[in-house]
Amino acid sequence: MNQKDFSAICHQYALDVNSEKISACLYVKQAVKRYLNDLEKTDWQWHFDKNKVDHVCRFIELLPHTQGKWATARQRIVLEPFQVFIVANIFGWVDGSGRRRYRYGYVEMPRKNGKSTLLAAVGLYCAFIEGEQGAQVYSAATTRDQARIVWEEAQRMVNRLPKLQSAFDVKAGQHSIFSTNTASSFKALSRDQGGNQDGLNVHCALVDELHAHKSSEMLDVLESATGAREQPVVIMITTAGFDLHGVCYRERQTVIDILADKVGHDRYFGIIYTIDDGDDWTSPDTWRKANPNYGVSVSEDALAAACEKAKLQPTAQTNFLTKHLCVWVNARSSWMDMQLWAACADKHLSPEQFAGCPLFIGLDLASKSDLAGKVRVFMRPQGEEQHFYVFSDQYINEETAELPTNKQYLAWARQGYLTLTDGNVTDFAQIEQDILEDFTNFELKEVGFDPFNAVYIAQRLQAAGIQVVEIPQQTRFLSEPMKWIEVLVRSGRLHHNGDPVLSWAVSNVTVKPDANDNIFPRKDAPENKIDPAVALINAMARAIHFDEVGSLDTSSDAAMDDYLRDFVRVSRR
Repeated sequence: MNQKDFSAICHQYALDVNSEKISACLYVKQAVKRYLNDLEKTDWQWHFDKNKVDHVCRFIELLPHTQGKWATARQRIVLEPFQVFIVANIFGWVDGSGRRRYRYGYVEMPRKNGKSTLLAAVGLYCAFIEGEQGAQVYSAATTRDQARIVWEEAQRMVNRLPKLQSAFDVKAGQHSIFSTNTASSFKALSRDQGGNQDGLNVHCALVDELHAHKSSEMLDVLESATGAREQPVVIMITTAGFDLHGVCYRERQTVIDILADKVGHDRYFGIIYTIDDGDDWTSPDTWRKANPNYGVSVSEDALAAACEKAKLQPTAQTNFLTKHLCVWVNARSSWMDMQLWAACADKHLSPEQFAGCPLFIGLDLASKSDLAGKVRVFMRPQGEEQHFYVFSDQYINEETAELPTNKQYLAWARQGYLTLTDGNVTDFAQIEQDILEDFTNFELKEVGFDPFNAVYIAQRLQAAGIQVVEIPQQTRFLSEPMKWIEVLVRSGRLHHNGDPVLSWAVSNVTVKPDANDNIFPRKDAPENKIDPAVALINAMARAIHFDEVGSLDTSSDAAMDDYLRDFVRVSRR
């Protein structure tokens, strides 16, 4: 019986993607290009071991399906080329001593592409076949039920293979699959099951649906528990999610930077199956691109039915994009298309480049638990169009920043994106001083402010000669600037410096249009802060009323509102 050449299958998949014989998104193309480039390297500490690839892939194809039509037909797993590519990369790259190159793996793909089956098989291999003594393998998730999905798949596989049980002394208990000969085990691990998880000694961690993790706590514990192992690996497989500030999106961004060769990380494998900007999400060709197991475990009929529902219901559209095409959407009624927002970033921008340009500042102040601060919007023409340049300055008191739930605040402060003030109340005097410096250094036209918490500072700014305008936090005052920001983002006329605090806040804004299609900034949860985004809206509420000759025209606000309403309606066609 001829054995498969799994290394050849892996390589052919890479070539087919690279030549566009297989339709794939940018991130998949970059992943295969990385693999092909690595094969060409010489005098490098890593090499691709075909025997390692064959060893793991042959074992996986000995395992049975345990659910669905393939289980009914008593079929064994047959790895699809994309699965071979993933497994071959994680296990095939080794150093001169045969130790694994990759310590981290991130795989993002839509539902029904066989991820649970693949994770279960990999877990069994790492626990009992790879040869690690005392291997501890964990299927990890936020909830016990989720963690047991992969583990129970592995349990069923073992129960259907008595030869595996006898040959490797593997037994499947109620809560653990284990081998007394090697003192190895495969268990489910979840955040909600309690107990001290600091004593783990992890050889392989399989993190299922990372997007559901509310914090990085579980992942941090697993990573720190691999230190005593020679070739540990943490493999994360997930669909897209809604939290653009969570641990999963953070890992995703790391992978994107690695694949784009923006950062170097030879120990991190990543691949993301999704769609590209501009793809028609209603097209079966797009579905095929995002779903590598299209036509095998992913049903075209099921996707077609889900797509028809998505065309009729906005919430169903968000779910279809997220779960079937791996498009990240922050909330089920998100205001901003964050992919377009990200495309507006230019990290080379600085306020000093806009001396002499009209400046508008928006304030949204909080004294304790929320962010407080200002957003600066400069205007500068490009050709016949005005462009808007956005810079965010946010503040928080130290006591709030040091709360365990606010780890990101301290990180942003270290990076220079967030200013910490002493004590447990944010220091408005520092914000006032910074605005006075803006007044000295730039052509500050107006400061638009939310009256809550800001009346006193507004009075002091006005006494200093600065024009201040109250922006009531009501739909009729905020809807049009929000729509105008959307138009500017879509048309590439809004630019920002990639500030992560502002981007996080913008991603947290949700909207619910009323009967007249008016919108208002809201948030889905208290921890999803939107204060910097509101400050941007307040600034833009005044900037859009600045006419071409450089004077503020408040007498024609009604005409401007009509113009903006027509402009937005046309732009959305």
